[in-house]
Parts: sequence; structure tokens; C-alpha cells
Amino acid sequence: MVDRFLELAIHVKLASEAVVEAAEQLPALRPDDPRSAAADAWSRLADEIMALNVQVGFMERLLRTVMRESAPAPSARVSGSH
Repeated sequence: MVDRFLELAIHVKLASEAVVEAAEQLPALRPDDPRSAAADAWSRLADEIMALNVQVGFMERLLRTVMRESAPAPSARVSGSH
């Protein structure tokens, strides 16, 4: 089961990197005329990329929590041993 969560974590990490890369490229696509239909579409795209980034962040946190809870508990030390 942990292997499946690890696989999911890898895919979420790749998705996160793709969102960041898309966001970095977005300014180059901004139309010159802020009142144009293209500018409206660009603004919607920017909003959607930000929303996607938030969603990927939530998935990352959920997977981290599941992985932490699925990890074996550290072995307890026997009293008096160091």
C-alpha cells in the first residue's frame, strides 16, 4: 500500500513541477491590450493555474499525511539502554 502512495506522490510532484513551469511561461503570453478578449482568456488561464496549484498543494499535504501515518513506528528504546 505504501508503494501506491509513493507512486501517487511522484505523480503529484511531477504535476506540481508542470504547474510551476506553466506559471513561469505565462507572462510571455500576456496580450498587449488589457481590454481584449485574449486578455480576458489570459486572466482566466492565470486564475486556473493558481487554482490548480492550490489543489496540487492539498494533494501533496494529504499524501504526506498518509505516508507519515503509514510509516512504521520507531522502535522503542529499552529502559536503561543508550
